[in-house]
Amino acid sequence: MAGEIRLAGVRKTFGKVEAVKDLDLLVQEAEFLVLLGPSGCGKTTTLRCIAGLERVDKGKVFIGGRDVTELPPAKRGIAMVFQSYAVFPHMTVEKNIGFGLRMRHLPKEEIKKAVREVAELLQIGELLDRYPSQLSGGQRQRVAVARAIVMKPDVLLMDEPLSNLDALLRLQMRAELKRLHREVGTTTVYVTHDQIEALSLGDRIAVMREGEIVQLDTPNEVYDKPATVFVGGFIGTPPMNFLSAQVRSRDERVYLAVGDFPVEVHAEWEGKLRDMVGKTLILGIRAENIEVRPTAEEGALPAQLIVAEPLGPQQLLTVQVDRDILKVATSPDLSAQPGQTIGLVLTKEKIRLFSEETEKALKLE
Repeated sequence: MAGEIRLAGVRKTFGKVEAVKDLDLLVQEAEFLVLLGPSGCGKTTTLRCIAGLERVDKGKVFIGGRDVTELPPAKRGIAMVFQSYAVFPHMTVEKNIGFGLRMRHLPKEEIKKAVREVAELLQIGELLDRYPSQLSGGQRQRVAVARAIVMKPDVLLMDEPLSNLDALLRLQMRAELKRLHREVGTTTVYVTHDQIEALSLGDRIAVMREGEIVQLDTPNEVYDKPATVFVGGFIGTPPMNFLSAQVRSRDERVYLAVGDFPVEVHAEWEGKLRDMVGKTLILGIRAENIEVRPTAEEGALPAQLIVAEPLGPQQLLTVQVDRDILKVATSPDLSAQPGQTIGLVLTKEKIRLFSEETEKALKLE
């Protein structure tokens, strides 16, 4: 288990600011874990604590079962790839990739073989004789990744490595990193504020807020079943919609009232919701889980169309329901004008309910 990472009660403060708050985390060997969150949430500080670039104020850091809390980065069996490419401008690609191996005084032929193997893996074999100034941003980032991978580290740490690339290059590099991890299998911790990167790359995602992990789960679970309103509102493009809904009952059936409109709930939830009749909850639902009707017909939640944005294969509608603003994904064929009243049908199986007081998801299953 050389690549397993464990943080036990790790705390890091900067003056009066608690950047990381008594964090417990286990990263399995060969796992690709993404630390995701907004600026200032503690994700980069957590990564730097793992790397040894920040000294922890409290707690322990273990890599491969070893307590590395007091060890310098060079003795932790890690490699890092940063947001800046950090390649040496005066060295060729070959010399950049092989730099760490030369520092280990390995035989020249062994270095050359290892460099060529990793260059082929990252599809930059034909660039070995070039200098960084002759490379594109994506190629320079591949060189930085190759330089880390060639060291065969137990752990690879990546701090927003794609943020300097344009949208198309980011798309290509995400696929490259995913393929690379599948082939190499190095334990990887990846920091990003981009939730598309997190969803596409991670085996698991740790969503962070104010120095704490608020949800740690697979991408599908984090997207489909957010643990809090914050997670639902941070993950997804567009983010999850939220509506104020009161629990009511009629004819012994429990339902949710959005304004005065009744919304049917999952039959399995009725038993637990029965004890909450009269209580106001937060109803969460994704844009793609709302069906749009051109008119406010019976059984559809009436909504006023504010803006329609054509996005190629779909259009994104901004609508108002009571006092809440929602984003709804629908077919590009729907013809409706701003100010028009349309109807919304919520997929009841995809509704998520949260406490109004704590903003945490209710456990209804």
